[in-house]
Amino acid sequence: MSQEGARNLAIIGGGLAGGLIALAASRAHPDRRILLIEARPTLGGNHLWNFLGSDILAADRPILEPLISYGWRNYGVVFPSYQRMLATGLYGIRSDRFDQVLRQILPPHAVLSGRAAVAIGPNWVDLDDGTHIDADGVIDARGAGDLDLLDLAWRKFVGYELQLAGPHSVRNARLIETGEDQDGGLGFFTLLPIESDKLFVEDVRYALDPALDIAEYAKRIFNLAARFGWKIIDSARGQAGALPIAMGGDFERYWRSGEDGVAKAGMRAGLFHPVTGASLADNMAVARLVAQLSDWSGEALHKALQDHARRAWKGRGFYRRFARQMVRDTPPAGQLGMLEALYAMDPAIISRFNRADLSLADRIGFGLSGGPMKLITTLKS
Repeated sequence: MSQEGARNLAIIGGGLAGGLIALAASRAHPDRRILLIEARPTLGGNHLWNFLGSDILAADRPILEPLISYGWRNYGVVFPSYQRMLATGLYGIRSDRFDQVLRQILPPHAVLSGRAAVAIGPNWVDLDDGTHIDADGVIDARGAGDLDLLDLAWRKFVGYELQLAGPHSVRNARLIETGEDQDGGLGFFTLLPIESDKLFVEDVRYALDPALDIAEYAKRIFNLAARFGWKIIDSARGQAGALPIAMGGDFERYWRSGEDGVAKAGMRAGLFHPVTGASLADNMAVARLVAQLSDWSGEALHKALQDHARRAWKGRGFYRRFARQMVRDTPPAGQLGMLEALYAMDPAIISRFNRADLSLADRIGFGLSGGPMKLITTLKS
Protein backbone atom coordinates (compact mmCIF):
# COMPACT_ATOMS: atom_id res chain seq x y z
CA MET A 1 0.00 0.00 0.00
CA SER A 2 1.39 3.39 -1.01
CA GLN A 3 1.15 6.45 1.23
CA GLU A 4 0.27 10.00 0.20
CA GLY A 5 1.22 13.06 2.19
CA ALA A 6 -1.22 14.08 4.90
CA ARG A 7 -3.91 16.60 4.00
CA ASN A 8 -5.87 19.04 6.10
CA LEU A 9 -9.13 18.05 4.42
CA ALA A 10 -10.09 15.15 2.14
CA ILE A 11 -13.44 15.42 0.33
CA ILE A 12 -14.80 12.20 -1.15
CA GLY A 13 -17.01 12.84 -4.16
CA GLY A 14 -16.44 15.48 -6.83
CA GLY A 15 -20.05 16.33 -7.55
CA LEU A 16 -21.76 19.59 -6.72
CA ALA A 17 -21.58 19.14 -2.93
CA GLY A 18 -17.92 18.14 -2.80
CA GLY A 19 -16.79 20.60 -5.46
CA LEU A 20 -18.37 23.62 -3.76
CA ILE A 21 -16.83 22.64 -0.42
CA ALA A 22 -13.42 22.41 -2.08
CA LEU A 23 -13.81 25.84 -3.73
CA ALA A 24 -15.05 27.62 -0.59
CA ALA A 25 -12.53 25.95 1.74
CA SER A 26 -9.61 26.66 -0.59
CA ARG A 27 -10.66 30.29 -1.00
CA ALA A 28 -10.94 30.80 2.78
CA HIS A 29 -7.78 28.86 3.67
CA PRO A 30 -5.29 28.98 0.78
CA ASP A 31 -2.54 27.74 3.10
CA ARG A 32 -4.28 24.45 3.90
CA ARG A 33 -3.89 21.24 1.88
CA ILE A 34 -7.23 20.12 0.42
CA LEU A 35 -7.83 17.02 -1.69
CA LEU A 36 -10.97 16.39 -3.76
CA ILE A 37 -11.33 12.72 -4.75
CA GLU A 38 -13.69 11.62 -7.54
CA ALA A 39 -14.13 8.05 -8.82
CA ARG A 40 -15.03 9.12 -12.37
CA PRO A 41 -12.61 10.76 -14.80
CA THR A 42 -14.36 14.14 -14.63
CA LEU A 43 -15.94 16.19 -11.86
CA GLY A 44 -19.66 16.87 -11.76
CA GLY A 45 -20.93 13.96 -13.82
CA ASN A 46 -23.26 14.95 -16.68
CA HIS A 47 -25.61 17.66 -15.47
CA LEU A 48 -27.04 21.10 -16.01
CA TRP A 49 -27.78 22.50 -12.55
CA ASN A 50 -30.22 25.40 -12.43
CA PHE A 51 -30.66 27.79 -9.54
CA LEU A 52 -32.42 31.07 -8.84
CA GLY A 53 -30.48 34.18 -7.93
CA SER A 54 -32.68 34.56 -4.86
CA ASP A 55 -31.47 31.15 -3.60
CA ILE A 56 -27.95 32.43 -3.02
CA LEU A 57 -26.48 34.86 -0.50
CA ALA A 58 -24.50 37.78 -1.91
CA ALA A 59 -21.42 36.52 -0.05
CA ASP A 60 -21.59 33.22 -1.97
CA ARG A 61 -21.68 34.74 -5.45
CA PRO A 62 -17.88 34.94 -5.90
CA ILE A 63 -17.76 31.14 -5.49
CA LEU A 64 -20.56 30.46 -7.98
CA GLU A 65 -20.04 33.12 -10.63
CA PRO A 66 -17.06 31.46 -12.37
CA LEU A 67 -19.09 28.24 -12.67
CA ILE A 68 -22.11 29.76 -14.43
CA SER A 69 -22.61 28.66 -18.03
CA TYR A 70 -25.88 30.48 -18.75
CA GLY A 71 -28.01 33.18 -17.17
CA TRP A 72 -31.44 34.73 -17.70
CA ARG A 73 -32.68 37.93 -16.06
CA ASN A 74 -36.13 36.51 -15.35
CA TYR A 75 -38.15 33.37 -15.85
CA GLY A 76 -41.71 32.51 -16.72
CA VAL A 77 -44.26 29.92 -15.67
CA VAL A 78 -47.04 28.77 -18.01
CA PHE A 79 -49.99 26.92 -16.48
CA PRO A 80 -53.30 25.89 -18.06
CA SER A 81 -55.13 28.77 -16.38
CA TYR A 82 -52.50 31.55 -16.48
CA GLN A 83 -48.93 32.49 -17.29
CA ARG A 84 -46.60 34.81 -15.44
CA MET A 85 -43.12 36.32 -15.67
CA LEU A 86 -41.07 36.57 -12.46
CA ALA A 87 -38.26 39.11 -12.17
CA THR A 88 -35.77 36.72 -10.61
CA GLY A 89 -32.51 35.70 -12.25
CA LEU A 90 -32.15 32.07 -13.28
CA TYR A 91 -28.71 30.53 -13.84
CA GLY A 92 -27.32 27.28 -15.19
CA ILE A 93 -24.06 25.45 -14.40
CA ARG A 94 -22.99 22.82 -16.91
CA SER A 95 -20.92 19.97 -15.53
CA ASP A 96 -18.17 20.32 -18.16
CA ARG A 97 -17.62 23.93 -17.09
CA PHE A 98 -17.79 22.84 -13.45
CA ASP A 99 -14.94 20.37 -14.08
CA GLN A 100 -12.87 22.91 -16.02
CA VAL A 101 -13.22 25.74 -13.49
CA LEU A 102 -12.48 23.59 -10.45
CA ARG A 103 -9.27 22.34 -12.03
CA GLN A 104 -8.27 25.92 -12.87
CA ILE A 105 -9.07 27.45 -9.48
CA LEU A 106 -8.02 24.75 -7.04
CA PRO A 107 -4.30 24.44 -6.22
CA PRO A 108 -2.18 21.93 -8.17
CA HIS A 109 -2.65 18.34 -7.02
CA ALA A 110 -5.87 19.24 -5.18
CA VAL A 111 -8.02 17.13 -7.55
CA LEU A 112 -7.67 13.37 -7.79
CA SER A 113 -10.09 11.97 -10.40
CA GLY A 114 -10.50 8.46 -11.73
CA ARG A 115 -9.69 7.06 -8.29
CA ALA A 116 -12.38 5.58 -6.05
CA ALA A 117 -12.41 5.50 -2.26
CA VAL A 118 -12.95 1.91 -1.07
CA ALA A 119 -12.78 2.60 2.68
CA ILE A 120 -12.89 5.80 4.71
CA GLY A 121 -12.73 6.94 8.30
CA PRO A 122 -13.00 10.29 10.06
CA ASN A 123 -9.37 11.11 9.18
CA TRP A 124 -8.22 8.64 6.52
CA VAL A 125 -9.07 7.30 3.05
CA ASP A 126 -8.05 4.13 1.22
CA LEU A 127 -8.25 4.23 -2.58
CA ASP A 128 -8.89 1.43 -5.06
CA ASP A 129 -5.26 1.44 -6.21
CA GLY A 130 -4.00 0.74 -2.69
CA THR A 131 -3.11 4.34 -1.82
CA HIS A 132 -3.68 5.38 1.80
CA ILE A 133 -4.32 9.06 2.56
CA ASP A 134 -4.27 10.60 6.02
CA ALA A 135 -6.14 13.85 6.67
CA ASP A 136 -7.12 15.98 9.63
CA GLY A 137 -10.71 15.40 8.56
CA VAL A 138 -12.76 13.67 5.87
CA ILE A 139 -16.13 14.67 4.35
CA ASP A 140 -18.18 12.06 2.49
CA ALA A 141 -20.08 13.69 -0.40
CA ARG A 142 -20.48 10.65 -2.65
CA GLY A 143 -24.25 10.78 -3.06
CA ALA A 144 -27.23 9.37 -1.23
CA GLY A 145 -27.12 7.10 1.81
CA ASP A 146 -29.72 4.40 2.48
CA LEU A 147 -32.80 6.00 0.92
CA ASP A 148 -35.00 3.14 2.14
CA LEU A 149 -34.92 4.89 5.52
CA LEU A 150 -36.79 7.88 4.09
CA ASP A 151 -40.38 8.16 2.85
CA LEU A 152 -39.79 9.42 -0.67
CA ALA A 153 -41.43 10.44 -3.88
CA TRP A 154 -39.35 11.29 -6.94
CA ARG A 155 -38.81 14.21 -9.28
CA LYS A 156 -37.86 12.43 -12.49
CA PHE A 157 -36.36 14.28 -15.43
CA VAL A 158 -34.93 13.82 -18.89
CA GLY A 159 -33.43 16.82 -20.67
CA TYR A 160 -31.71 17.49 -23.98
CA GLU A 161 -29.81 20.40 -25.44
CA LEU A 162 -31.52 20.72 -28.83
CA GLN A 163 -29.83 22.17 -31.88
CA LEU A 164 -32.57 23.42 -34.18
CA ALA A 165 -32.55 23.99 -37.92
CA GLY A 166 -33.69 27.57 -37.42
CA PRO A 167 -34.50 30.13 -34.73
CA HIS A 168 -36.99 29.36 -31.98
CA SER A 169 -39.44 31.78 -30.42
CA VAL A 170 -38.53 31.28 -26.75
CA ARG A 171 -37.25 34.65 -25.53
CA ASN A 172 -37.17 34.01 -21.78
CA ALA A 173 -36.41 31.03 -19.61
CA ARG A 174 -39.54 29.07 -18.74
CA LEU A 175 -39.10 27.15 -15.52
CA ILE A 176 -42.54 25.56 -15.87
CA GLU A 177 -44.24 25.03 -19.23
CA THR A 178 -47.35 22.85 -19.20
CA GLY A 179 -48.44 21.29 -22.45
CA GLU A 180 -51.75 21.81 -24.17
CA ASP A 181 -52.44 18.14 -23.58
CA GLN A 182 -51.73 18.43 -19.84
CA ASP A 183 -53.68 15.66 -18.10
CA GLY A 184 -53.65 17.30 -14.67
CA GLY A 185 -50.85 15.08 -13.43
CA LEU A 186 -47.76 16.56 -11.86
CA GLY A 187 -45.50 17.16 -14.82
CA PHE A 188 -44.15 20.02 -16.91
CA PHE A 189 -41.35 21.09 -19.23
CA THR A 190 -38.48 23.50 -18.60
CA LEU A 191 -37.36 25.55 -21.63
CA LEU A 192 -34.04 27.41 -21.48
CA PRO A 193 -32.99 29.43 -24.55
CA ILE A 194 -29.22 29.11 -25.02
CA GLU A 195 -28.80 30.61 -28.49
CA SER A 196 -31.26 31.74 -31.14
CA ASP A 197 -31.32 28.21 -32.57
CA LYS A 198 -30.44 26.19 -29.46
CA LEU A 199 -32.62 25.24 -26.48
CA PHE A 200 -32.29 23.11 -23.39
CA VAL A 201 -35.60 21.27 -22.94
CA GLU A 202 -36.33 19.11 -19.91
CA ASP A 203 -39.39 16.97 -19.18
CA VAL A 204 -40.09 16.78 -15.43
CA ARG A 205 -42.53 14.38 -13.77
CA TYR A 206 -43.29 13.73 -10.09
CA ALA A 207 -44.11 10.15 -9.11
CA LEU A 208 -43.97 7.67 -6.25
CA ASP A 209 -41.90 5.27 -8.37
CA PRO A 210 -38.31 6.21 -9.36
CA ALA A 211 -38.34 4.03 -12.52
CA LEU A 212 -37.47 6.17 -15.53
CA ASP A 213 -38.63 5.37 -19.08
CA ILE A 214 -36.21 7.58 -21.00
CA ALA A 215 -37.77 6.74 -24.37
CA GLU A 216 -41.18 7.97 -23.19
CA TYR A 217 -39.70 11.22 -21.89
CA ALA A 218 -37.79 11.76 -25.15
CA LYS A 219 -41.00 11.18 -27.11
CA ARG A 220 -42.78 13.89 -25.13
CA ILE A 221 -39.91 16.31 -25.76
CA PHE A 222 -39.95 15.64 -29.50
CA ASN A 223 -43.75 16.01 -29.53
CA LEU A 224 -43.33 19.38 -27.79
CA ALA A 225 -40.83 20.43 -30.46
CA ALA A 226 -43.30 19.44 -33.18
CA ARG A 227 -46.05 21.45 -31.48
CA PHE A 228 -43.83 24.55 -31.56
CA GLY A 229 -42.73 23.84 -35.12
CA TRP A 230 -39.06 23.24 -34.28
CA LYS A 231 -36.96 20.99 -36.50
CA ILE A 232 -34.32 19.23 -34.40
CA ILE A 233 -31.01 18.51 -36.13
CA ASP A 234 -29.02 17.41 -33.07
CA SER A 235 -29.63 16.46 -29.44
CA ALA A 236 -26.19 15.24 -28.41
CA ARG A 237 -26.06 16.57 -24.84
CA GLY A 238 -28.57 15.22 -22.39
CA GLN A 239 -29.23 14.30 -18.79
CA ALA A 240 -31.60 11.99 -16.98
CA GLY A 241 -32.23 11.11 -13.36
CA ALA A 242 -34.57 11.01 -10.38
CA LEU A 243 -34.24 13.35 -7.42
CA PRO A 244 -35.65 12.28 -4.06
CA ILE A 245 -38.62 14.23 -2.70
CA ALA A 246 -38.84 13.86 1.06
CA MET A 247 -42.30 13.17 2.49
CA GLY A 248 -41.00 11.81 5.81
CA GLY A 249 -38.50 9.38 7.28
CA ASP A 250 -35.98 8.85 10.06
CA PHE A 251 -33.18 11.39 9.77
CA GLU A 252 -31.05 9.92 12.58
CA ARG A 253 -31.02 6.43 11.06
CA TYR A 254 -30.39 7.89 7.61
CA TRP A 255 -27.35 9.81 8.89
CA ARG A 256 -26.00 6.63 10.52
CA SER A 257 -26.39 4.69 7.26
CA GLY A 258 -22.98 6.02 6.20
CA GLU A 259 -19.59 5.33 7.71
CA ASP A 260 -19.55 5.79 11.47
CA GLY A 261 -18.19 9.12 12.66
CA VAL A 262 -17.51 10.47 9.15
CA ALA A 263 -18.82 13.94 8.26
CA LYS A 264 -21.33 13.99 5.42
CA ALA A 265 -22.52 16.53 2.85
CA GLY A 266 -25.03 16.76 0.03
CA MET A 267 -27.55 13.95 -0.52
CA ARG A 268 -25.56 11.78 1.89
CA ALA A 269 -26.44 14.24 4.65
CA GLY A 270 -30.13 14.43 3.66
CA LEU A 271 -29.63 18.01 2.44
CA PHE A 272 -32.00 18.67 -0.44
CA HIS A 273 -35.22 20.63 -0.85
CA PRO A 274 -38.09 18.30 0.15
CA VAL A 275 -40.37 19.54 -2.65
CA THR A 276 -38.08 20.36 -5.58
CA GLY A 277 -35.19 18.01 -4.85
CA ALA A 278 -32.79 20.89 -5.56
CA SER A 279 -29.58 20.86 -3.53
CA LEU A 280 -27.38 23.73 -4.75
CA ALA A 281 -28.43 26.18 -2.02
CA ASP A 282 -27.91 23.51 0.66
CA ASN A 283 -24.55 22.57 -0.80
CA MET A 284 -23.47 26.19 -0.81
CA ALA A 285 -24.52 26.58 2.83
CA VAL A 286 -22.42 23.56 3.84
CA ALA A 287 -19.46 24.84 1.81
CA ARG A 288 -19.73 28.16 3.64
CA LEU A 289 -19.93 26.37 7.00
CA VAL A 290 -16.81 24.28 6.34
CA ALA A 291 -14.89 27.34 5.13
CA GLN A 292 -15.75 29.18 8.35
CA LEU A 293 -14.59 26.37 10.66
CA SER A 294 -11.13 26.74 12.14
CA ASP A 295 -11.05 23.08 13.24
CA TRP A 296 -11.15 20.54 10.40
CA SER A 297 -10.54 17.49 12.55
CA GLY A 298 -12.76 14.52 11.77
CA GLU A 299 -14.62 14.87 15.05
CA ALA A 300 -15.25 18.61 14.66
CA LEU A 301 -16.42 18.26 11.04
CA HIS A 302 -18.76 15.41 11.93
CA LYS A 303 -20.38 17.34 14.77
CA ALA A 304 -20.74 20.58 12.80
CA LEU A 305 -22.20 18.96 9.69
CA GLN A 306 -24.48 16.59 11.57
CA ASP A 307 -25.85 19.43 13.69
CA HIS A 308 -26.41 21.53 10.55
CA ALA A 309 -28.20 18.73 8.69
CA ARG A 310 -30.29 17.83 11.75
CA ARG A 311 -31.49 21.44 12.11
CA ALA A 312 -32.36 21.58 8.42
CA TRP A 313 -34.34 18.35 8.59
CA LYS A 314 -36.20 19.43 11.72
CA GLY A 315 -37.06 22.82 10.22
CA ARG A 316 -38.54 21.38 6.99
CA GLY A 317 -41.55 19.50 8.27
CA PHE A 318 -43.84 21.95 6.44
CA TYR A 319 -42.21 21.15 3.10
CA ARG A 320 -42.38 17.40 3.69
CA ARG A 321 -46.11 17.73 4.40
CA PHE A 322 -46.47 19.86 1.27
CA ALA A 323 -44.68 17.18 -0.78
CA ARG A 324 -46.78 14.41 0.74
CA GLN A 325 -50.03 16.23 0.00
CA MET A 326 -48.93 17.22 -3.51
CA VAL A 327 -47.67 13.84 -4.70
CA ARG A 328 -49.46 11.19 -2.65
CA ASP A 329 -52.57 12.59 -0.96
CA THR A 330 -53.99 14.59 -3.88
CA PRO A 331 -55.54 12.76 -6.87
CA PRO A 332 -53.46 13.11 -10.07
CA ALA A 333 -55.99 15.45 -11.67
CA GLY A 334 -55.42 18.03 -8.92
CA GLN A 335 -51.69 17.74 -8.28
CA LEU A 336 -50.58 20.38 -10.76
CA GLY A 337 -53.01 22.80 -9.12
CA MET A 338 -50.80 22.98 -6.04
CA LEU A 339 -47.86 24.31 -8.06
CA GLU A 340 -50.25 26.56 -9.96
CA ALA A 341 -51.47 28.10 -6.71
CA LEU A 342 -47.93 28.46 -5.35
CA TYR A 343 -46.72 30.39 -8.40
CA ALA A 344 -49.74 32.71 -8.22
CA MET A 345 -48.52 34.00 -4.84
CA ASP A 346 -46.33 36.99 -4.01
CA PRO A 347 -42.90 36.63 -5.68
CA ALA A 348 -41.15 37.10 -2.33
CA ILE A 349 -43.06 34.14 -0.90
CA ILE A 350 -42.20 32.02 -3.95
CA SER A 351 -38.52 32.86 -3.43
CA ARG A 352 -38.68 31.97 0.26
CA PHE A 353 -40.46 28.71 -0.59
CA ASN A 354 -37.70 27.79 -3.04
CA ARG A 355 -35.09 28.56 -0.36
CA ALA A 356 -37.03 26.48 2.21
CA ASP A 357 -37.10 29.67 4.25
CA LEU A 358 -40.81 30.47 4.71
CA SER A 359 -41.69 32.37 7.87
CA LEU A 360 -44.45 31.23 10.21
CA ALA A 361 -46.57 34.08 8.85
CA ASP A 362 -45.97 32.79 5.31
CA ARG A 363 -47.06 29.31 6.29
CA ILE A 364 -50.19 30.57 7.99
CA GLY A 365 -50.91 32.71 4.94
CA PHE A 366 -50.87 29.64 2.71
CA GLY A 367 -53.94 28.39 4.51
CA LEU A 368 -55.70 31.73 5.00
CA SER A 369 -55.36 32.63 1.32
CA GLY A 370 -56.64 29.27 0.12
CA GLY A 371 -53.18 28.62 -1.27
CA PRO A 372 -51.46 25.35 -2.17
CA MET A 373 -52.09 23.82 1.24
CA LYS A 374 -55.01 24.69 3.50
CA LEU A 375 -52.76 24.74 6.52
CA ILE A 376 -54.01 25.48 9.99
CA THR A 377 -52.02 27.63 12.31
CA THR A 378 -51.14 24.72 14.57
CA LEU A 379 -48.93 23.13 11.92
CA LYS A 380 -45.36 23.41 13.09
CA SER A 381 -42.08 22.61 11.41
